[in-house]
Amino acid sequence: MKTAWFFTGMFLAISASFGIAQETSSGFGNLSESSGKPIEAISDEMVVDNEASQAELTGNVEIIQGELHLYADFVRVTYNDEQSDIKTLYAKDNVVVISGEDKATADEADYDLERGTIVLKGNANILQAGNTARAERAEINVDTGASTLSGRVRTVLQPTEDQE
Repeated sequence: MKTAWFFTGMFLAISASFGIAQETSSGFGNLSESSGKPIEAISDEMVVDNEASQAELTGNVEIIQGELHLYADFVRVTYNDEQSDIKTLYAKDNVVVISGEDKATADEADYDLERGTIVLKGNANILQAGNTARAERAEINVDTGASTLSGRVRTVLQPTEDQE
């Protein structure tokens, strides 16, 4: 039962963070459609340490819920002592998040639920509706959708069909 709550909390954290993080009205992918779907986690190894209130998934980590896909070589989830709430979600090495047609990649992703922020670090790249944003670091406030990009920022915005 604790494992089921762990994965449910982890995916709620992922869904909430990426769904609210985008500044456009459409959000990131189809997260609202995925939130009630079953959760599947695949990795070469998973170690749950209840004493440390964390779980680590290593090797070809793939987490799927509906249209939401998270891939990384390593994911660590830290939860509260009651194991009912996720505190942080940290993914590193070859991090890819896909929802619908939207995609985000980075060397690392760190979601802090207490602060309400997602930080993509190292080669952060966000692709949404043909538009791209690249930087060494992207910090997204999940409550407001405000983003701060730093470290040689580059954006490419595609014109809408009305403006062509």
